[in-house]
Amino acid sequence: MNNFYNELSKRQKVYVDAIREHGPAMGLDITKTVYTRAELRPISEELKGKPWIPNWITHDQSRRDGRGAFSIPEVPVASPAAMDADLGSTPSDDAAVPVEEQAVATPA
Repeated sequence: MNNFYNELSKRQKVYVDAIREHGPAMGLDITKTVYTRAELRPISEELKGKPWIPNWITHDQSRRDGRGAFSIPEVPVASPAAMDADLGSTPSDDAAVPVEEQAVATPA
């Protein structure tokens, strides 16, 4: 998750989770942060059975990003590599060691 997501209410998290869950099947790029009304309407239809985008998105002037576009920075999820970096580990211990230094198994 990201810090923006953690600050959302439970109902707001439900809508963001719906974007994450249903968005890819609907052709949405869930790594971006700006979505148009046309992109969000199918999500609302899937979640609520109605095309209306939640007011917390459409009525918040700080979320406006041009005509009919809204900033929803809560949608992107950190990549597994970024999450590992936050935990102090690397995706693969072998990836940090140059190829020349990696042990090569010799046949017996």
